[in-house]
Amino acid sequence: MIITNYLKGILNLGVKTFIILLLVFILLEIIQRSGLLTKSYRTIAKFIRFLGFNEQSCAPLLAGVILGIIYGAGIIDDLIKRENVSRQQVLLVAVFLSMCHAVFEDTGLFLMLGANLFWITIPRFIIAGLVTYICSKLVKI
Repeated sequence: MIITNYLKGILNLGVKTFIILLLVFILLEIIQRSGLLTKSYRTIAKFIRFLGFNEQSCAPLLAGVILGIIYGAGIIDDLIKRENVSRQQVLLVAVFLSMCHAVFEDTGLFLMLGANLFWITIPRFIIAGLVTYICSKLVKI
């Protein structure tokens, strides 16, 4: 009885996780094919410029924030090479993503488990932004 309930719980969680990941990847594919992602780089660059990022680092940063480091690693690597992102920008992207990656995926998974949306998103962005800002100033020195 206990093992049956345990297996049902694991299966239920696995199905929910699969559905969330599937929806995230479908949404990303739609956004990528529509060209909305590349159009949004200039707009996003305005907001993240104060952290030390430039327009070339928007693509790998977005890939990491949306997909995460594991799923987005190949995309991030390809974008860094294709966009000719400087070493300083790569460092800043890595610093930011080390603290704040896979925001959509993680948020969906944690919300499914009953977490509070505010506490799993806003503090992550604030802390990652502060550390990235400090790092951008230190790298310039």
